Amino acid sequence: MTLAPLPVPTRLTHGEGIDNYASRHAQRNGTTVEQIEKALREAGILPPSRSRRHPERIQAWKQLGKLDGRAFDQRSTLHGHPILERALCLRCAAGTQRVGRTLTVGWVCIAHRRWIGHNQLDIRALPELLAAERHFRSTLVSRGAHVGTPVMVTARECARAGITLSTLEERTTRAGTYDPEMLTYPETIKIARLITQTSFKNWFHDPAHPPEQQRDRMAREIASSIIPTGENRRLRSAERIEKALRKLSRLGINWMT
Repeated sequence: MTLAPLPVPTRLTHGEGIDNYASRHAQRNGTTVEQIEKALREAGILPPSRSRRHPERIQAWKQLGKLDGRAFDQRSTLHGHPILERALCLRCAAGTQRVGRTLTVGWVCIAHRRWIGHNQLDIRALPELLAAERHFRSTLVSRGAHVGTPVMVTARECARAGITLSTLEERTTRAGTYDPEMLTYPETIKIARLITQTSFKNWFHDPAHPPEQQRDRMAREIASSIIPTGENRRLRSAERIEKALRKLSRLGINWMT
């Protein structure tokens, strides 16, 4: 059975989940999700199941919103790793709070030049974050990385440990705020691109290289990638990165999975 769409249309934001959309769409039409779904169950259109991801529920809301057939086609995991459900860009969402899962978007909305982490911030003064996001989308997505995978967690922690204080202070001045995850995003992406290279991973998969040797090489190569000049600075950075890698290992975070 095909349902007629509700009278007042509601625009779906890219990546928005069904629960968020259904709530907004019902509200714009002067009702609630509960009232609509109760009526659909009583009419035999929806099954008794209360599963939020039931195929018939998804199909019903697609029709009620007159949405494209690909709407809400969101995986909750990728390669065994959960895909984060997170806040979407407020500018994309016309100023309203919306949540969803977006595999192909990192922590930057390129269209609106905004950081879309815990705090959403204008990053027009930090063009290197836009460049990093383009690398995330063009390279890391095709390598199976998304914002919640171990490789991105590892890269983030190594970036925070390895970045120089002068770089952090200079970006803080331009940004007008201190958000370490945002300020180290260019290094995070650079590190993630490095450690997801096939040749790099193949070396680490070789059982001939013990864990201590692996951590030492990884720390040195990461430091060299984010600090292009200054041998002493690279050595100090590598020491901090190696400590971060030891901590990640103790927590059971394996970036090669």
